[in-house]
Amino acid sequence: MKKPKLTIFIGLIIATLLSLVCAYWFFFSKPTTFLTDEQLLEELNSTFKGVDAKTIQDKIFIDDHHVVVPFVSTENEYSLSYWEWKMRKWQVATIENSGELRLWKIDQNDPSSYQFVWNIHPEDQLSTISIYLIRERGFIISDEEERYFPKVQMVKTIDLAEQPYGVMQLPEDWVAFMEESNKIESPNTSGFLFNNFQTRYSMHFGWIGADQSGNVAYPEHSFNGQSYSISNIDLEYVMILNEQEIEQPSKNN
Repeated sequence: MKKPKLTIFIGLIIATLLSLVCAYWFFFSKPTTFLTDEQLLEELNSTFKGVDAKTIQDKIFIDDHHVVVPFVSTENEYSLSYWEWKMRKWQVATIENSGELRLWKIDQNDPSSYQFVWNIHPEDQLSTISIYLIRERGFIISDEEERYFPKVQMVKTIDLAEQPYGVMQLPEDWVAFMEESNKIESPNTSGFLFNNFQTRYSMHFGWIGADQSGNVAYPEHSFNGQSYSISNIDLEYVMILNEQEIEQPSKNN
């Protein structure tokens, strides 16, 4: 009687180990070579009917598992697509037939994973885009303690002269600022900043485009597109700012 039980026990161990190996192979295997232009176009057009992708502009690897593919449609729409290595194959997560600035949060709880993505239409004639991180003035009262927060404004300007598309990781000083802001949270609200920092600190991202003369210009051809999402990625809209929302350095004689 003992021998059959031992055989069954060993069999269960082997079956468990095989299951773990298969699961690891399925979920954690290294990505294969990324798709060719022809494969990308076929996948885009079969996934999002009406997107009419015609030309792949580039394949921008954020890391081994995440890729941004800007493309142009037959209607001359400068568009964006977001890809993930998932279930042992490359899958398109979101397709947009416009190129307005987006923030892709690869890991919502890790600002260093945040990526700004854009594909500005050439007819908008933008020479640069300036991306801002802004925290408005405010204060918090807790445990009989008052804390004042001055306005903080950080900016990164992108030159569009060479190409209309691109990806920019959140700058290191922005990441450090956000992490430091999170540390001053009280213990019972730890992590609140990354889940809903816009509410408490009025912290937000925004951007402004400028033409070759340095004048503010609205990118009308890069907006009002449609999107189609297959996978639930964290893709955030980045608002266009008014000049009045930006504080200019004071001019002292």
